[in-house]
Amino acid sequence: MPLTPILRKASIMSPVTNKKVLFCMRETARSLIFKFQDTRDPSVFASTFEILATSASEDEKISWLSQMTECVPLLDQKVDMLVLEFLKIPWYKLEKPSIAADSFIINLVTAHNYYTYSVLKQLFTMIAGIDDEENETTEMLNASQESYCWRLVGSICAIHKQVPMSRDHLLTLARKCMPYFRRPIHNHVAYTHSLLLLASYLPHLRVGLLEVIITNMITIDVHTPRSELMKELEDDDSDEEEVFNMEVDDGDKKTEATRNEIKEDPTCMSHRDGNTLDVLMDMMFHYIHDICHGIRRTMHLKQNINSENTVEHRKNKEMCRAKSEHVCSPKSIKYAEQENQRTVGCECGGTEHDIEALKSLFSDLKEVFSRIILTTHASSHTQFLLFYLFALRPGLATHFLEYLRIKKFENPNCFRDERRNAMAYIGSLLARGKFIPFSHVHSCLEVICGWCYRYLDKQETVQTTNYEDMQLHSPFYFACRTVFYVFTFRYKEYTENPKKLALAQSLNLERLVLSTLNPLRLCAPPIVSNFAAVTRRFQLAYCYTIMENNKRLQIPSSCINEKTLGSTSLDMFFPFDPYLLVRSREYVTNHYREFDGLPEEIVEEEDSVKEEEVLDMIVSPKSLDFTYSLSPGYQKW
Repeated sequence: MPLTPILRKASIMSPVTNKKVLFCMRETARSLIFKFQDTRDPSVFASTFEILATSASEDEKISWLSQMTECVPLLDQKVDMLVLEFLKIPWYKLEKPSIAADSFIINLVTAHNYYTYSVLKQLFTMIAGIDDEENETTEMLNASQESYCWRLVGSICAIHKQVPMSRDHLLTLARKCMPYFRRPIHNHVAYTHSLLLLASYLPHLRVGLLEVIITNMITIDVHTPRSELMKELEDDDSDEEEVFNMEVDDGDKKTEATRNEIKEDPTCMSHRDGNTLDVLMDMMFHYIHDICHGIRRTMHLKQNINSENTVEHRKNKEMCRAKSEHVCSPKSIKYAEQENQRTVGCECGGTEHDIEALKSLFSDLKEVFSRIILTTHASSHTQFLLFYLFALRPGLATHFLEYLRIKKFENPNCFRDERRNAMAYIGSLLARGKFIPFSHVHSCLEVICGWCYRYLDKQETVQTTNYEDMQLHSPFYFACRTVFYVFTFRYKEYTENPKKLALAQSLNLERLVLSTLNPLRLCAPPIVSNFAAVTRRFQLAYCYTIMENNKRLQIPSSCINEKTLGSTSLDMFFPFDPYLLVRSREYVTNHYREFDGLPEEIVEEEDSVKEEEVLDMIVSPKSLDFTYSLSPGYQKW
């Protein structure tokens, strides 16, 4: 009772100070810890932590971080709830308390390693939660946000250094905390940027981190069909004026501003997922270029160097531009003229490349490709990361093609879909890559044809399986389709002089066409039609009789056993079909081969045949109306 008047009197004298939490008192953090140990009631620290997160000054936050650092020995598993809530306070949003926050976190995980997973999870969650309050469609990070990412990544690296066993936690949490693929583009940019920084500082984890990034890109890629992108591009071209001249009410000002930004930036795609994938592809292309030129985004944790210094360092280094140019190194100018103007992917012509870094990156990307990209059937653009790497250093394409053929296609232990995709990548890369010389194209076709002939020799000795069956002989049909496809794309090089025409004759394509396994029946009609026209024009093979017989086999008949004939469709795609993303297309355009079309005399002859209505007996007109996702890409983009 005697104490009551004294307390009331003090309250009356200083009503303001009675309501304020005194953070500068050293007993505050310690007392909260002891109270929570006794009561296990979260309300003991809830109000204090809320003030810290919202209205506390910078000095007060630093004081609390110092107090908690001193109380680390008391933070055992009994007060884990208090520790986890304390970690959720955004300490890294200010420059000054970041050192104090690092000190607290390092002391915490060193003294109590069971907090390592929770601390790392909170740091990755903060990276994934970076938002742009003004415009969530912003594709670039401002200076403060980029510096914020650097501080968070620096703390993750410091924890990895102090607790080496956290390596598995890093990759697991990097995968779990990846933003949902339909999240705003700003979240994906911040998270991908942070993972690339982390990969630069922890190179032994680069394979796993690249796998996380590319898995996210693949997810967006498969949910962005080529048909939708083509439709969006056509709609943007035809309805541009109608979209941007609409009158809007005052309540739709934000939508109007967003549309105006898209109108001002021609590289911004209207397709949301397509635009996200486009920006991520642009980031990855730039990253590949930097690594190949020895530019690494390293950080110094103690000095807390931000990204602006790194960008300035890069400008001072005066490296070549990342986007593709029609340039060749001085040693290859003469050879380039003979090889249809092959290109390299940057201005230096390969003279400024860091060969060791380039080989290491190729090894990592090849491993990620084998795990993720090769096993994905509906991917349309992510695989162009390897295409650009080969454009930078064409010699790597040789190793890649050998890897696909020996380790994947010719390996009977691989799954059927994996062997199919491996042969699809071989054919599409040989057909589309300007950086691959004709001599290497012919060598690859020779090897593939040789494998096909050995396969036919074995089948001739086994009469019971020497018939058309797509399931049984699928590797043979995949190889034949690749040969037909590549030869159709590169036929001009094969027929430009008698010497090269003799090389085409040495492939003995007629044996494939006339074989009892009948590959013309199971290949795509556009490929068969163009291959037949080219081979007849240069007297390499005559396919039209077989095509007419195959056409008759499509007629339903009770005498035909479907089990004997097998399936009539060959499920195979072309991974390097035309690139449809607007912003990042410049990295690919000058290294990409378009289909030059059939010779003029063949086109004129086909027109005359159409007038006589004979072509309908060979190939149905509907078969020529193919889509890009399943087509050999004979159309131009």
